[in-house]
Amino acid sequence: MAKLRRTAARPSPAKKGKAAAPAARPKAKPAVKKPAPKSVRPAVKTSARPKPAAKIHKAAPQKPAPKPAPKAKPKASAPPLRRSTYADAVLLYERGLHALQAKRYREAADTLKRVIAEFPEEIELHERAQLYIRVCARHLTPPDATPKTPEEQVYAATLALNAGAVDRAVTLLTAALQQQADNDAAEYMLGVALATKGDQPGAMRHLARALELNPECRDSLRKEPELESLRETEELQALLAVAAAAPRRDRRSKPGTKR
Repeated sequence: MAKLRRTAARPSPAKKGKAAAPAARPKAKPAVKKPAPKSVRPAVKTSARPKPAAKIHKAAPQKPAPKPAPKAKPKASAPPLRRSTYADAVLLYERGLHALQAKRYREAADTLKRVIAEFPEEIELHERAQLYIRVCARHLTPPDATPKTPEEQVYAATLALNAGAVDRAVTLLTAALQQQADNDAAEYMLGVALATKGDQPGAMRHLARALELNPECRDSLRKEPELESLRETEELQALLAVAAAAPRRDRRSKPGTKR
């Protein structure tokens, strides 16, 4: 549809003689200054998305451990009641100790045995009393005087011969030769012991062995009182002659002796 153009209306001619007054212009409004727009920083776009924060797992709160029940304090035990016989048992026990200290071992042992026999209810004294009784028994037992080595046996046999215990001397000398067959002293003493008993063949056999082991014992053969009857025999005289012709041996190197 065609738009109609509007024509401005022409002013009517004014009256003659008067000029047409110019139309009043509208007053211009003062310009209002608009505030400058604030500069807005462009948002910075990040290509990577931020990682979500790691979750922290909180531990479940633990329940406090129950407090242990307070221990009951042990009641102080009452001291043991002393029996009426305790004083008498201690007195007898101390008497036994005094005897032991004075080395009267028989008296001490008898007194301590009474503590056990007369006061059976005093158990605490029994163990100590038995200990000291064993000590007394060790002192009362005589030591073993049996000779063990050949040297001890020859010495004991010599004492036995001097005391007239010929059989004991023979036993000791035989035991010495069983341990040490080349012991010339044992052979000589055994010959003397058998000669004393009247066993001349046995005596000659051991005396000959003694001269063979140690020719120097011929001097003792010539002087030994128990061999008076044997020195008149041809056998012993022949043994002495052979021993005199034999070279003297060094006592340090003779058989049966230790260097």
